[in-house]
Amino acid sequence: MMKPGELATLTVIREASFGFFLTDGNEDVLLHKNDLTESVSIDDRLDVFLYHDHQNRLSATMKQPIIKNEEIGWLEVVQVRPTHGVFVYNGISRDLFVSMDELPQDRMEWPQKGDHLCCSLTWDKKGRLMGRLVKGGPITDAAIKADQDWLNRDVSGIIYHFLDEGAAIRIKDGPIAFLHQDEADGIPRLGQTITARVQFVREDGRVNVSQRLKRTDQQDIDAKKVLTYLEARQNHAMPLTDKSTPEDIERALGMSKAAFKRALGKLLKQKLIVQQDGFTHKVK
Repeated sequence: MMKPGELATLTVIREASFGFFLTDGNEDVLLHKNDLTESVSIDDRLDVFLYHDHQNRLSATMKQPIIKNEEIGWLEVVQVRPTHGVFVYNGISRDLFVSMDELPQDRMEWPQKGDHLCCSLTWDKKGRLMGRLVKGGPITDAAIKADQDWLNRDVSGIIYHFLDEGAAIRIKDGPIAFLHQDEADGIPRLGQTITARVQFVREDGRVNVSQRLKRTDQQDIDAKKVLTYLEARQNHAMPLTDKSTPEDIERALGMSKAAFKRALGKLLKQKLIVQQDGFTHKVK
């Protein structure tokens, strides 16, 4: 019995206005005209990929799928259905459906159009072809083990799995990485490609990464922010110092007290500001 998701070698037995019918001798399937990649004739033997068309008929295509049979691959998300799941592109006219049962419970962590999911093929109870998310061995077995040369390296990778406190990332031609939720820039998505910096190399050859800037880089940004704030105020002064409350600092500058104090320290060292009577002044 022919099954969607597999390759088959079939014989062309007749032509119709909308395509050709192929057979394995026991069962016939339709080859739509838009699934032709070259001209065909009656009695030709064709290597085709089997799938269900939009009318749920078992059909054939001469186009090559990205994954077939037991293969796995990184497929692009082309449509998101918030109440059902997502569709990914597998190289043929019918996109592959990935059920919401495969996706995170938190919709904020769902992939968006353009993201990539590592998928294999599966079938529902009615025999319809679907995508299944891949995690674990097939991905980790293909990863390399990192050495200390990876420390502080900027890397790019795809989030393929969520753990209790963060996300697992596949770095192409690299190690498996872990992004702790406290080191993430916003809420990571499944299938999202992110860039990060390796901050720790583990004994097992995996790495921990961070999307946060290095403290010195962040200090530079925060110092410029404080200076810009001062320059915009009357007399270039603000009623904030390193003794101010975290709430007042957050309200005025949108940064933590710790970050604010580091920024002030840098500006004081550069002699760009002075603090006096509960105020911070920009040096003229």
